[in-house]
Amino acid sequence: MSETDPADGEATTVEWRRLSPDAVASPVVRRLPYLEVKLEHPELEPTAHGGRFVPDAVPYELDGTRRVFYWRSALAPSSAAPSDWELACASTHELVGVDALPSDGPALVTEEADGTTLVVDGTVGGDATTVRVRSYATPNVAVTDWSESGIELTVAGSDYELSAGERHRLSLPERHVEPLDGDRDSVTVTPELVVRYPGRRELHHPARGAGCRLFPSFGLDLDGVPNPLAVPTAAGELDRASLAADLGVDLSGRPYPERVLWQAFAYAAFDPHADATPSVSQLESGRVVVRPGRPRRG
Repeated sequence: MSETDPADGEATTVEWRRLSPDAVASPVVRRLPYLEVKLEHPELEPTAHGGRFVPDAVPYELDGTRRVFYWRSALAPSSAAPSDWELACASTHELVGVDALPSDGPALVTEEADGTTLVVDGTVGGDATTVRVRSYATPNVAVTDWSESGIELTVAGSDYELSAGERHRLSLPERHVEPLDGDRDSVTVTPELVVRYPGRRELHHPARGAGCRLFPSFGLDLDGVPNPLAVPTAAGELDRASLAADLGVDLSGRPYPERVLWQAFAYAAFDPHADATPSVSQLESGRVVVRPGRPRRG
């Protein structure tokens, strides 16, 4: 716990641990074709609403390089070793690294013991509204080929091709589903598969199985961060803008999505209300890694 309770406009001291860069597995940093796929059911009434603090996947451009930054792991267990990836495919559920084609796409639904959770409306690596149904036959989606100019897919037995930069919304054959929550009457729906091929992207992702959070450098010099750290607060909560100023980080010169990542970093490393002391490391590349830690001393 922090040594003092934060009050409006005051600071509270927060302990953190320094993690040697040698103890951190190298994150995934690859420039490769990146495909987004999501399966939506807009005719259904959602019964659950996602509320992620920060999306898992944050796309943005920095210094002329278009990147997709995964600050926490979304990697599917079926993914090949990152060094072998030929392309990456993302959905509302996970990220899949593909080493050979043709290859099945990422998960589009959540299978459960008593049924299936479907996405009503969602964003790749972000929030989604969902509904549970009794049974559901998920359409098969496979990536069959790619080039610098486009990518080829097979969806429920039909072939499609997307040019780089294109986004398609494909209406699939209608089907009957039985919601498990709320109105239990059978409903006829027309699933919609949304596919987008931005082209090549610089992909950043935490190392497989590392249990870490990965962040950009932000221009931060970790050697200059005191431990314990006096964390500024506002209305009893961490004041992330003041924290950046205190640590010499100029957020005004950063793209908005990277300022969103700063918010995630600030809370992961220096949240005055957290009950665990994280370990923080800065890699040679400047990227910052946060590893959740043991409970703080009371």
